[in-house]
Amino acid sequence: MVKKIVYFCFTPFIRQHYKRFGVDILESNGFEVKVYDFSPIVFPELHKNSNFLPQPVIENHTVFNEENEGVHAIQNLGSECFVVTSGFYQAENLKFFQALSKTNIPYAFYTTATYPGGMASIGKSIWWRFFLKFYRAFTQKQRKDFFSLKKLKSFLCKPVLAPIFGIRSPSICILGGESTLKNNGVAALIGKGTELIWAHSHDYDEYISHLHESTTQEKFAVFVDIGVPMFQWDQLLPQGRTHLTVNQYYPSLCRFLDYVEVELQLKVIIAAHPKSNHVDYPEYFGKRRVLRDQTLNLIKKSKLVISHASTALTYVVLEKKPLLFLTSAEYEADLSYSKFMKMMALSLGTSLINIDEEPYSINWEKKLAVNEEIYLKYKHQYIKKKDSDELNAWQTLANRLKEWQ
Repeated sequence: MVKKIVYFCFTPFIRQHYKRFGVDILESNGFEVKVYDFSPIVFPELHKNSNFLPQPVIENHTVFNEENEGVHAIQNLGSECFVVTSGFYQAENLKFFQALSKTNIPYAFYTTATYPGGMASIGKSIWWRFFLKFYRAFTQKQRKDFFSLKKLKSFLCKPVLAPIFGIRSPSICILGGESTLKNNGVAALIGKGTELIWAHSHDYDEYISHLHESTTQEKFAVFVDIGVPMFQWDQLLPQGRTHLTVNQYYPSLCRFLDYVEVELQLKVIIAAHPKSNHVDYPEYFGKRRVLRDQTLNLIKKSKLVISHASTALTYVVLEKKPLLFLTSAEYEADLSYSKFMKMMALSLGTSLINIDEEPYSINWEKKLAVNEEIYLKYKHQYIKKKDSDELNAWQTLANRLKEWQ
Protein backbone atom coordinates (compact mmCIF):
# COMPACT_ATOMS: atom_id res chain seq x y z
CA MET A 1 0.00 0.00 0.00
CA VAL A 2 1.31 3.46 -0.94
CA LYS A 3 1.19 6.04 1.85
CA LYS A 4 3.97 8.44 0.85
CA ILE A 5 4.79 10.03 -2.53
CA VAL A 6 8.22 11.53 -3.08
CA TYR A 7 9.02 13.77 -6.05
CA PHE A 8 12.55 13.66 -7.41
CA CYS A 9 13.25 17.09 -8.88
CA PHE A 10 16.48 17.54 -10.81
CA THR A 11 15.76 21.15 -11.78
CA PRO A 12 14.93 23.69 -9.04
CA PHE A 13 11.56 23.20 -7.37
CA ILE A 14 9.94 26.66 -7.48
CA ARG A 15 6.59 27.91 -6.21
CA GLN A 16 4.74 27.24 -9.47
CA HIS A 17 5.71 23.58 -9.26
CA TYR A 18 3.64 23.07 -6.13
CA LYS A 19 0.52 23.28 -8.27
CA ARG A 20 2.10 21.78 -11.38
CA PHE A 21 2.95 18.57 -9.52
CA GLY A 22 -0.43 18.38 -7.84
CA VAL A 23 0.93 18.40 -4.29
CA ASP A 24 -2.37 19.65 -2.85
CA ILE A 25 -4.40 17.09 -4.85
CA LEU A 26 -2.29 14.16 -3.67
CA GLU A 27 -2.39 15.37 -0.08
CA SER A 28 -6.18 15.73 -0.27
CA ASN A 29 -6.27 12.07 -1.31
CA GLY A 30 -4.55 11.07 1.91
CA PHE A 31 -0.95 10.73 0.71
CA GLU A 32 2.00 12.23 2.53
CA VAL A 33 3.96 14.21 -0.08
CA LYS A 34 7.66 15.04 0.00
CA VAL A 35 9.85 16.86 -2.52
CA TYR A 36 13.50 15.92 -2.92
CA ASP A 37 15.29 18.70 -4.80
CA PHE A 38 18.60 17.46 -6.22
CA SER A 39 19.19 20.49 -8.47
CA PRO A 40 22.25 21.90 -6.59
CA ILE A 41 24.05 18.63 -7.42
CA VAL A 42 22.59 17.75 -10.82
CA PHE A 43 22.37 21.21 -12.41
CA PRO A 44 24.31 23.59 -10.13
CA GLU A 45 24.44 26.44 -12.66
CA LEU A 46 20.67 26.40 -13.08
CA HIS A 47 20.10 26.14 -9.34
CA LYS A 48 22.40 29.10 -8.67
CA ASN A 49 20.67 31.29 -11.25
CA SER A 50 17.08 30.48 -10.25
CA ASN A 51 17.13 32.31 -6.93
CA PHE A 52 15.21 35.27 -8.35
CA LEU A 53 12.11 33.05 -8.68
CA PRO A 54 9.59 32.64 -5.83
CA GLN A 55 10.60 29.68 -3.70
CA PRO A 56 8.06 27.18 -2.32
CA VAL A 57 7.08 27.34 1.33
CA ILE A 58 6.26 23.77 2.29
CA GLU A 59 7.57 21.69 5.18
CA ASN A 60 8.45 18.62 3.14
CA HIS A 61 10.74 20.29 0.58
CA THR A 62 14.30 19.03 1.06
CA VAL A 63 17.20 20.50 -0.94
CA PHE A 64 20.29 18.29 -1.21
CA ASN A 65 23.71 19.85 -1.66
CA GLU A 66 25.84 16.70 -1.39
CA GLU A 67 25.53 13.58 -3.55
CA ASN A 68 26.13 11.15 -0.67
CA GLU A 69 23.43 12.88 1.36
CA GLY A 70 20.93 12.44 -1.49
CA VAL A 71 21.84 8.80 -2.09
CA HIS A 72 21.49 8.06 1.64
CA ALA A 73 18.03 9.65 1.71
CA ILE A 74 16.91 7.48 -1.22
CA GLN A 75 18.22 4.34 0.48
CA ASN A 76 16.12 5.18 3.54
CA LEU A 77 12.81 5.98 1.86
CA GLY A 78 11.28 2.79 3.24
CA SER A 79 8.34 0.73 2.07
CA GLU A 80 4.89 2.20 1.43
CA CYS A 81 6.65 4.86 -0.67
CA PHE A 82 6.18 5.73 -4.35
CA VAL A 83 8.57 8.00 -6.28
CA VAL A 84 7.67 10.33 -9.15
CA THR A 85 10.52 11.74 -11.25
CA SER A 86 10.10 15.08 -12.99
CA GLY A 87 13.13 14.78 -15.24
CA PHE A 88 14.69 12.23 -17.57
CA TYR A 89 17.62 9.95 -16.76
CA GLN A 90 21.02 11.31 -17.86
CA ALA A 91 24.65 11.44 -16.81
CA GLU A 92 24.10 14.21 -14.26
CA ASN A 93 21.54 12.23 -12.21
CA LEU A 94 22.98 8.74 -12.77
CA LYS A 95 23.82 8.15 -9.08
CA PHE A 96 20.29 8.94 -7.94
CA PHE A 97 18.67 6.64 -10.49
CA GLN A 98 21.13 3.90 -9.52
CA ALA A 99 20.30 4.37 -5.84
CA LEU A 100 16.56 4.19 -6.55
CA SER A 101 17.03 1.13 -8.80
CA LYS A 102 18.76 -0.76 -5.98
CA THR A 103 15.64 -0.45 -3.83
CA ASN A 104 12.28 -2.13 -4.33
CA ILE A 105 10.49 1.21 -4.36
CA PRO A 106 8.21 1.63 -7.40
CA TYR A 107 8.51 4.83 -9.38
CA ALA A 108 6.84 6.72 -12.20
CA PHE A 109 8.03 8.96 -14.98
CA TYR A 110 5.87 12.06 -15.48
CA THR A 111 6.32 12.75 -19.19
CA THR A 112 3.15 14.32 -20.50
CA ALA A 113 4.63 17.00 -22.76
CA THR A 114 6.00 16.66 -26.27
CA TYR A 115 6.26 18.56 -29.53
CA PRO A 116 6.21 17.56 -33.19
CA GLY A 117 9.40 15.57 -33.74
CA GLY A 118 9.92 15.16 -30.00
CA MET A 119 12.54 12.79 -28.67
CA ALA A 120 11.84 9.87 -30.99
CA SER A 121 15.42 9.75 -32.26
CA ILE A 122 16.93 9.11 -28.81
CA GLY A 123 18.62 5.73 -28.71
CA LYS A 124 18.39 5.05 -32.45
CA SER A 125 21.56 3.94 -34.26
CA ILE A 126 23.58 4.75 -31.16
CA TRP A 127 26.63 2.74 -32.17
CA TRP A 128 26.62 4.22 -35.69
CA ARG A 129 26.54 7.73 -34.23
CA PHE A 130 29.34 6.79 -31.83
CA PHE A 131 31.45 5.62 -34.81
CA LEU A 132 30.80 8.88 -36.68
CA LYS A 133 31.87 10.97 -33.67
CA PHE A 134 34.96 8.79 -33.25
CA TYR A 135 35.84 9.12 -36.93
CA ARG A 136 35.35 12.89 -37.01
CA ALA A 137 37.40 13.34 -33.84
CA PHE A 138 40.39 11.66 -35.43
CA THR A 139 40.05 13.13 -38.91
CA GLN A 140 39.59 16.62 -37.51
CA LYS A 141 42.29 16.17 -34.83
CA GLN A 142 39.87 16.63 -31.93
CA ARG A 143 40.97 13.56 -29.98
CA LYS A 144 41.37 15.35 -26.67
CA ASP A 145 37.91 16.91 -26.86
CA PHE A 146 36.33 13.60 -27.87
CA PHE A 147 37.86 11.63 -25.03
CA SER A 148 36.99 14.09 -22.26
CA LEU A 149 35.55 12.14 -19.32
CA LYS A 150 32.51 14.40 -19.16
CA LYS A 151 31.59 13.87 -22.82
CA LEU A 152 32.19 10.14 -22.65
CA LYS A 153 29.99 9.80 -19.56
CA SER A 154 27.25 11.86 -21.18
CA PHE A 155 27.32 9.62 -24.24
CA LEU A 156 27.29 6.36 -22.29
CA CYS A 157 24.39 7.50 -20.09
CA LYS A 158 21.93 7.42 -22.97
CA PRO A 159 18.56 5.86 -22.03
CA VAL A 160 19.07 2.89 -24.35
CA LEU A 161 22.15 1.88 -22.32
CA ALA A 162 20.52 2.39 -18.90
CA PRO A 163 20.26 -1.36 -18.05
CA ILE A 164 24.08 -1.64 -18.31
CA PHE A 165 24.32 0.78 -15.36
CA GLY A 166 21.67 -1.06 -13.34
CA ILE A 167 18.84 1.36 -14.04
CA ARG A 168 15.43 -0.32 -13.95
CA SER A 169 12.35 0.71 -15.87
CA PRO A 170 9.59 2.67 -14.12
CA SER A 171 6.52 0.92 -12.78
CA ILE A 172 4.31 3.61 -14.32
CA CYS A 173 4.69 6.18 -17.07
CA ILE A 174 2.22 9.07 -17.12
CA LEU A 175 1.65 10.18 -20.71
CA GLY A 176 -0.20 12.99 -22.46
CA GLY A 177 -1.07 13.16 -26.16
CA GLU A 178 -0.80 10.14 -28.46
CA SER A 179 2.71 11.09 -29.60
CA THR A 180 4.20 11.13 -26.10
CA LEU A 181 4.65 7.35 -26.14
CA LYS A 182 6.56 7.40 -29.43
CA ASN A 183 8.48 10.61 -28.71
CA ASN A 184 9.28 10.13 -25.00
CA GLY A 185 9.07 6.37 -24.49
CA VAL A 186 12.78 5.57 -24.85
CA ALA A 187 13.84 8.59 -22.77
CA ALA A 188 11.36 7.55 -20.05
CA LEU A 189 12.96 4.06 -19.92
CA ILE A 190 9.62 2.37 -20.61
CA GLY A 191 9.98 -1.40 -20.32
CA LYS A 192 7.77 -4.44 -20.83
CA GLY A 193 6.43 -4.20 -17.29
CA THR A 194 5.76 -0.44 -17.32
CA GLU A 195 2.11 0.47 -16.88
CA LEU A 196 0.97 3.34 -19.09
CA ILE A 197 -1.40 5.94 -17.66
CA TRP A 198 -2.87 8.21 -20.31
CA ALA A 199 -3.51 11.68 -18.91
CA HIS A 200 -2.62 14.98 -20.59
CA SER A 201 -0.15 17.85 -20.53
CA HIS A 202 0.20 20.05 -17.46
CA ASP A 203 -1.35 23.00 -19.28
CA TYR A 204 -4.48 20.95 -19.89
CA ASP A 205 -4.84 20.50 -16.13
CA GLU A 206 -4.74 24.28 -15.80
CA TYR A 207 -7.21 24.62 -18.67
CA ILE A 208 -9.88 22.29 -17.26
CA SER A 209 -9.61 23.94 -13.83
CA HIS A 210 -10.87 27.18 -15.46
CA LEU A 211 -13.17 25.54 -18.00
CA HIS A 212 -16.44 26.89 -16.62
CA GLU A 213 -15.30 30.47 -16.08
CA SER A 214 -16.98 32.93 -18.42
CA THR A 215 -14.75 35.30 -20.40
CA THR A 216 -15.42 38.05 -22.90
CA GLN A 217 -13.09 38.63 -25.83
CA GLU A 218 -11.39 42.02 -25.71
CA LYS A 219 -9.61 44.12 -28.30
CA PHE A 220 -6.00 43.16 -27.72
CA ALA A 221 -3.37 40.68 -28.85
CA VAL A 222 -1.16 38.75 -26.44
CA PHE A 223 2.51 37.99 -26.90
CA VAL A 224 3.52 34.85 -25.04
CA ASP A 225 6.92 35.59 -23.53
CA ILE A 226 9.48 32.76 -23.59
CA GLY A 227 11.65 34.27 -20.84
CA VAL A 228 14.87 34.29 -22.85
CA PRO A 229 17.15 35.99 -23.58
CA MET A 230 16.60 38.13 -20.48
CA PHE A 231 15.90 35.18 -18.16
CA GLN A 232 17.40 31.77 -18.86
CA TRP A 233 16.35 28.32 -17.70
CA ASP A 234 16.74 25.44 -20.18
CA GLN A 235 19.73 27.31 -21.62
CA LEU A 236 21.61 26.64 -18.36
CA LEU A 237 21.23 22.87 -18.68
CA PRO A 238 24.22 20.86 -20.02
CA GLN A 239 22.70 20.47 -23.49
CA GLY A 240 21.04 23.88 -23.46
CA ARG A 241 21.47 26.19 -26.44
CA THR A 242 21.37 29.97 -26.32
CA HIS A 243 19.92 31.26 -29.57
CA LEU A 244 18.78 34.78 -28.79
CA THR A 245 20.73 37.87 -27.72
CA VAL A 246 19.26 40.87 -25.93
CA ASN A 247 20.72 43.42 -28.37
CA GLN A 248 19.28 41.79 -31.47
CA TYR A 249 16.11 40.04 -30.30
CA TYR A 250 14.17 42.69 -28.39
CA PRO A 251 14.51 45.53 -30.96
CA SER A 252 13.35 43.16 -33.73
CA LEU A 253 10.47 41.88 -31.61
CA CYS A 254 9.31 45.41 -30.75
CA ARG A 255 9.41 46.48 -34.41
CA PHE A 256 7.19 43.53 -35.26
CA LEU A 257 4.77 44.18 -32.38
CA ASP A 258 4.58 47.85 -33.44
CA TYR A 259 3.68 46.66 -36.94
CA VAL A 260 0.92 44.36 -35.64
CA GLU A 261 -0.57 47.10 -33.49
CA VAL A 262 -0.75 49.50 -36.44
CA GLU A 263 -2.01 46.94 -38.97
CA LEU A 264 -4.71 45.41 -36.77
CA GLN A 265 -5.40 48.31 -34.41
CA LEU A 266 -4.82 46.04 -31.45
CA LYS A 267 -2.66 46.79 -28.45
CA VAL A 268 -0.25 44.00 -27.50
CA ILE A 269 -0.01 42.77 -23.90
CA ILE A 270 2.88 40.59 -22.75
CA ALA A 271 2.08 37.33 -20.93
CA ALA A 272 5.19 36.85 -18.80
CA HIS A 273 6.92 33.49 -18.79
CA PRO A 274 6.49 31.85 -15.36
CA LYS A 275 10.28 31.59 -14.99
CA SER A 276 10.93 35.27 -15.63
CA ASN A 277 11.05 38.36 -13.44
CA HIS A 278 10.11 41.25 -15.72
CA VAL A 279 9.07 44.64 -14.37
CA ASP A 280 5.58 45.85 -15.30
CA TYR A 281 6.49 48.02 -18.33
CA PRO A 282 10.05 47.10 -19.40
CA GLU A 283 11.94 49.19 -21.95
CA TYR A 284 12.98 46.09 -23.90
CA PHE A 285 9.30 45.25 -24.58
CA GLY A 286 8.66 48.79 -25.82
CA LYS A 287 7.13 49.72 -22.43
CA ARG A 288 4.25 47.35 -23.09
CA ARG A 289 2.29 46.04 -20.14
CA VAL A 290 3.57 42.75 -18.72
CA LEU A 291 1.23 40.53 -16.71
CA ARG A 292 2.43 37.54 -14.70
CA ASP A 293 0.60 34.24 -14.05
CA GLN A 294 -2.23 35.21 -16.41
CA THR A 295 -1.26 33.45 -19.64
CA LEU A 296 -4.41 31.34 -19.95
CA ASN A 297 -6.72 34.23 -19.04
CA LEU A 298 -5.01 36.57 -21.53
CA ILE A 299 -5.20 34.01 -24.34
CA LYS A 300 -8.89 33.35 -23.62
CA LYS A 301 -9.69 37.08 -23.81
CA SER A 302 -7.44 37.97 -26.75
CA LYS A 303 -8.26 38.23 -30.44
CA LEU A 304 -4.82 37.03 -31.50
CA VAL A 305 -1.83 35.21 -29.99
CA ILE A 306 1.79 35.92 -30.95
CA SER A 307 4.39 33.39 -29.87
CA HIS A 308 7.49 31.33 -30.48
CA ALA A 309 7.58 27.62 -29.60
CA SER A 310 6.01 27.44 -26.13
CA THR A 311 4.03 25.00 -24.02
CA ALA A 312 1.41 27.78 -23.82
CA LEU A 313 0.50 26.95 -27.43
CA THR A 314 -1.69 24.33 -25.74
CA TYR A 315 -4.06 27.17 -24.80
CA VAL A 316 -3.98 28.56 -28.35
CA VAL A 317 -5.14 25.19 -29.68
CA LEU A 318 -7.78 24.61 -27.02
CA GLU A 319 -9.19 28.13 -27.32
CA LYS A 320 -8.99 27.99 -31.14
CA LYS A 321 -7.13 31.29 -31.40
CA PRO A 322 -5.35 32.60 -34.51
CA LEU A 323 -1.58 32.43 -34.11
CA LEU A 324 1.37 34.43 -35.41
CA PHE A 325 4.28 32.01 -35.00
CA LEU A 326 7.59 33.85 -34.86
CA THR A 327 11.18 32.99 -35.67
CA SER A 328 14.29 35.16 -36.09
CA ALA A 329 17.65 35.26 -37.84
CA GLU A 330 19.28 33.94 -34.66
CA TYR A 331 16.92 30.96 -34.55
CA GLU A 332 17.42 30.34 -38.27
CA ALA A 333 21.19 30.13 -37.78
CA ASP A 334 20.65 26.84 -35.90
CA LEU A 335 19.57 24.51 -38.71
CA SER A 336 18.24 21.73 -36.46
CA TYR A 337 16.21 24.12 -34.30
CA SER A 338 14.97 25.92 -37.39
CA LYS A 339 13.77 22.60 -38.77
CA PHE A 340 11.96 21.89 -35.51
CA MET A 341 10.25 25.30 -35.62
CA LYS A 342 9.07 24.72 -39.20
CA MET A 343 7.73 21.28 -38.29
CA MET A 344 5.83 22.75 -35.37
CA ALA A 345 4.38 25.57 -37.48
CA LEU A 346 3.21 23.03 -40.06
CA SER A 347 1.54 20.95 -37.33
CA LEU A 348 -0.36 24.07 -36.26
CA GLY A 349 -1.48 24.90 -39.79
CA THR A 350 0.59 28.05 -40.11
CA SER A 351 4.00 29.27 -41.27
CA LEU A 352 6.83 31.10 -39.56
CA ILE A 353 7.26 34.86 -39.58
CA ASN A 354 10.86 36.05 -39.33
CA ILE A 355 10.90 39.20 -37.21
CA ASP A 356 14.26 40.22 -38.69
CA GLU A 357 13.00 40.26 -42.29
CA GLU A 358 11.56 43.68 -43.09
CA PRO A 359 9.42 44.90 -44.69
CA TYR A 360 6.85 42.45 -43.39
CA SER A 361 4.39 41.02 -45.87
CA ILE A 362 1.51 39.28 -44.14
CA ASN A 363 -1.72 38.02 -45.62
CA TRP A 364 -3.93 38.90 -42.67
CA GLU A 365 -7.00 37.07 -43.96
CA LYS A 366 -4.98 33.87 -44.13
CA LYS A 367 -3.09 34.40 -40.87
CA LEU A 368 -6.19 35.18 -38.83
CA ALA A 369 -8.07 32.09 -40.05
CA VAL A 370 -8.15 29.07 -37.74
CA ASN A 371 -8.17 25.52 -39.07
CA GLU A 372 -10.08 23.77 -36.29
CA GLU A 373 -9.48 20.32 -37.81
CA ILE A 374 -5.71 20.80 -37.61
CA TYR A 375 -6.00 22.15 -34.06
CA LEU A 376 -8.04 19.09 -33.01
CA LYS A 377 -5.42 16.77 -34.49
CA TYR A 378 -2.68 18.68 -32.64
CA LYS A 379 -4.66 18.37 -29.40
CA HIS A 380 -4.90 14.59 -29.64
CA GLN A 381 -1.28 14.14 -30.72
CA TYR A 382 0.49 16.49 -28.32
CA ILE A 383 -1.89 17.55 -25.53
CA LYS A 384 -4.46 14.89 -24.66
CA LYS A 385 -5.05 11.44 -26.10
CA LYS A 386 -8.55 10.99 -27.40
CA ASP A 387 -10.91 9.48 -24.79
CA SER A 388 -8.45 9.82 -21.88
CA ASP A 389 -9.92 10.93 -18.54
CA GLU A 390 -10.97 14.56 -18.06
CA LEU A 391 -9.60 14.42 -14.53
CA ASN A 392 -6.57 16.30 -13.33
CA ALA A 393 -3.57 14.07 -14.17
CA TRP A 394 -2.57 13.87 -10.49
CA GLN A 395 -6.05 12.75 -9.49
CA THR A 396 -5.77 10.00 -12.10
CA LEU A 397 -2.47 8.92 -10.53
CA ALA A 398 -3.94 9.13 -7.02
CA ASN A 399 -6.82 6.87 -8.05
CA ARG A 400 -4.35 4.30 -9.37
CA LEU A 401 -2.06 4.42 -6.33
CA LYS A 402 -4.97 3.83 -3.95
CA GLU A 403 -5.24 0.40 -5.55
CA TRP A 404 -1.46 -0.25 -5.59
CA GLN A 405 -0.36 -3.55 -4.05
